[in-house]
Amino acid sequence: MKDYAELVSILENAGHPPFRASQVLHDVFKKGIADYSQMINLPQGLRDVLSEKVPVLSIEEKHVSITPDGSVRKILFRCKKDGKKIESVLMRFRDGRRTVCVSSQVGCAVKCVFCATGKMGFKRSLSYEEIADQVLYFVLDSEEEITNVVFMGMGEPFNNYENVLRACRHLNDSRGMNLGARNITLSTAGVIPGILQLIPEDLQVNLAISLHAPNQELRQELVPIAKKYPLIELMDALKEYTDKTHRRISYEYVMLAGVNDSLSLAHELGKLLKGRLCHVNLIPYNFTDKTKFRRSRDQKVEEFKRIVETYRVPVTVRVSLGQSIDAACGQLAGRK
Repeated sequence: MKDYAELVSILENAGHPPFRASQVLHDVFKKGIADYSQMINLPQGLRDVLSEKVPVLSIEEKHVSITPDGSVRKILFRCKKDGKKIESVLMRFRDGRRTVCVSSQVGCAVKCVFCATGKMGFKRSLSYEEIADQVLYFVLDSEEEITNVVFMGMGEPFNNYENVLRACRHLNDSRGMNLGARNITLSTAGVIPGILQLIPEDLQVNLAISLHAPNQELRQELVPIAKKYPLIELMDALKEYTDKTHRRISYEYVMLAGVNDSLSLAHELGKLLKGRLCHVNLIPYNFTDKTKFRRSRDQKVEEFKRIVETYRVPVTVRVSLGQSIDAACGQLAGRK
């Protein structure tokens, strides 16, 4: 669905007043109406214009995968513009959260070595509408309220900065979905220009960093973009971010057996983050047939966690959902 500004432009060009754009967004996002013919508060001429020029969704469902317990739904979408495939995931948590994990690109150029998406290569960036429509799909498809959106699907959000931020504003718009900005999380592998650009934005979204290693040598092996954006420069940019925004940063750390889960690396991580406004998410590795890695043992993860906590850094082990349908972190690859 187009955002308010673009919708107003289309309607005005067709001779309709701007206030109709608010009515359309309200009917779609609040009432869950996906058929313009059912928007009886709109004149017939306007409904005809909308049917012709403004598809409710710019993407279409191609395949649905659901875990046995129903807690996770993964959707393979086809972009109507060119047929490219992307994936999104709805996660239902026991605490009541309903979180949609969205993709920002078709494929990814960052190529983290443990991630299935990186093996696809990069195809193109998504439009703001294609991004927001992944959330809208679940709004229309379910009576449940979507409480959170995380940009942790396919792609590097800060390599598609303008469309990602426009999608966030679209979802945050009170005339439509009205999702709180603090319920939106942008995750980056460490694209420094994007982090710095986010600082003055008047949108208080959350920031997550895909760290995965506490030193430059190991990090550039796991996250090749670290060669372009070295860890020392990244940490300086993140300090500037917290100093100016006073917002906490989440550091994501996927636990790879025998690679980045040693106790000495736990001490390095603790020292790196000590005194910072931060939180660490330790992520159990989710197997993909495109990589050689294994998941760290639960005992090792707990030992690692305890060591990092000795540096007064808050740490949690992320609940991993959707592994059985390749819907968990690092498993999205745009295929059935």
